[in-house]
Amino acid sequence: MDIVVDQKQISQDERVQVTKQVRSDLVDHLYQGCLPGTLTGLVVSVLIYFDFYGYTPTRLLIIWLIAFDFMMIALSTVYFLYMKYKYLFSLVTWEWAYSITMVGCALVWVPIILLMPDDTMRQYLALMLLFLATTGYATGTIGQFSLGVVTLNILLIPLTIWGFYQGGVFYNSIGIYALIYMGFLIGINHRSTQWFKDSLKLKIENTLVSYQANHDLLTNLPNQRLLPQYVESAIKAVKSTGDTFALICFSLNRMEMINDSLGHAAGNAVIRAVSDRLNSFAASMKDESYFVTISRKDTFNILVLPFKLEDAENKIKALFSILDDPFYLEKQGVKLTASIGVSIFGKEGSDAHSLLINADAAMLRAKQFGGNRLEFYKSEINAEIPKQLELETDLHAALEHKQFLLYYQPLIDLKTRKICGMEALIRWAHPARGFISPINFIPLAEETGLIVPIGQWVLEEACRQIKIWHEMGFSSLKIAVNLAEKQLREPNLIEMIQHILKKENLDAEFLELEITETAILDESVTRLIKEFKRVGLNLAVDDFGTGYSGLSYLKRFSINKLKIDQSFVRDIPTSNDSITIVSAIIAMAKELKVYTLAEGVETKEQLQFLIDKGCDFVQGYYFSKPVDAESFTQLLKK
Repeated sequence: MDIVVDQKQISQDERVQVTKQVRSDLVDHLYQGCLPGTLTGLVVSVLIYFDFYGYTPTRLLIIWLIAFDFMMIALSTVYFLYMKYKYLFSLVTWEWAYSITMVGCALVWVPIILLMPDDTMRQYLALMLLFLATTGYATGTIGQFSLGVVTLNILLIPLTIWGFYQGGVFYNSIGIYALIYMGFLIGINHRSTQWFKDSLKLKIENTLVSYQANHDLLTNLPNQRLLPQYVESAIKAVKSTGDTFALICFSLNRMEMINDSLGHAAGNAVIRAVSDRLNSFAASMKDESYFVTISRKDTFNILVLPFKLEDAENKIKALFSILDDPFYLEKQGVKLTASIGVSIFGKEGSDAHSLLINADAAMLRAKQFGGNRLEFYKSEINAEIPKQLELETDLHAALEHKQFLLYYQPLIDLKTRKICGMEALIRWAHPARGFISPINFIPLAEETGLIVPIGQWVLEEACRQIKIWHEMGFSSLKIAVNLAEKQLREPNLIEMIQHILKKENLDAEFLELEITETAILDESVTRLIKEFKRVGLNLAVDDFGTGYSGLSYLKRFSINKLKIDQSFVRDIPTSNDSITIVSAIIAMAKELKVYTLAEGVETKEQLQFLIDKGCDFVQGYYFSKPVDAESFTQLLKK
């Protein structure tokens, strides 16, 4: 069975657009022949005047000449009006204007047949000019077959009648020839019109297909096929001026989560909105030119030309501002972040290929450090790629060889000033590299999917350890564990947690699950939260204030705790913005009867501010850094 597809991938809307464009080009073609046709008509009319002069009543001849030349001038006038006011009126209007004028020209031509002189030689010359004019009318209506038929009938039917009326072999032959010639010209006109339409349509479709091949269909931005050409053009431009330029790789974070939770239509809407914001940002720049392209669905490339190295970091960081405002999807606000990598011509590459690779490598480095950051390319980044591949291989073996450890950071109840729980934080004791920070392997684990088995191990180990502390007499302690977004999409998550709790004989109320604010927009997470509460688990919103999923979920679900992100706490008391934000979060949480916990408390001033504002819990280096289980036991015994 043959499977037939449209190789050109042109949609119905695009076909309608092609048809309109063909019609527009045909009208253009008609008007382009106006001036040559007018000049030819004027010359022919003057030749006929001199041919007929003295053999036809002069007064009638002059009236005909004036009338015909008037129509020629009218045709030229319509042409000039079309060229000047082309877009003020519709195609239909211009088609009618041309058709009416052409029919008028044909009608004023007809009287010359009735004024035909009796002299045979004069008739020969006149007939030659008549057939020449008829050919001109036929070519002047290519693209408008109906108009061609009408004008040819107006011109040649009277000549046929005249020939038969005159009688005799010669004149009858003229009449028959006029009919044959009319049929011939109509056929030529029909074939030429069809060929012209098909050629135009093919040309426009090929142009459209070429555009589609070089542009992203979702955003209409130039795609990765055109990007190297943009870079090569930029190289040529700066070589002649001595300037340089920057190639920026701007990649959105967490787009997979939006696609999985809200669907690809929502993801597409976000990409279009980001594209519009980038274009608006580029248009607002005065000193440099910004050329925005898209290389992957969630990754944009931006050329900045010319690029001044002074204050370069702040200039590029300004791109983060396009994500300041949330994106609204299905009446829900979503806050996005981006990872930016930059390579600079002459410094980190001298050709398109190396600049593209280096900008991409810098962007991936930014993602490895958690995203929402800017990285300029450095030569050591590429040197680290083999190490990263090796690290990925080692990560697969780390679980099997029990190289992971849990460290615990105490959570302090500000009412009692005592430890009320702890957050479980993973560490990797690599046999060759020593302790590896989570910031270097958690993004890799998320990317490879290993975060799911690693996360399960963390839950198992955390529940095992808190049970030990309970048996030591610290029976009121709760333990907090972070859940990654990929874990939240695991279909058997609830069953797995229940199995662990049952295995350790631990009540669900002593386990607190931390979910990021932005993860809550996932409808499947919404269902999970209800299941978590049904089982009796405690829920905390991690990094509160850094996302934007709307506050309605705090009312919809029984959230136990809001964890105020350390980025806000860090700047207290020096930053008025941070003071305002933290104060507002604590006040709002009190109104909703939700506990608050401030992360990253490092100074006495920060602690006192939080106490004054009525924060419930804190954690941070002011009390203790994360420590192993044995050291934490010593903290509990103090």
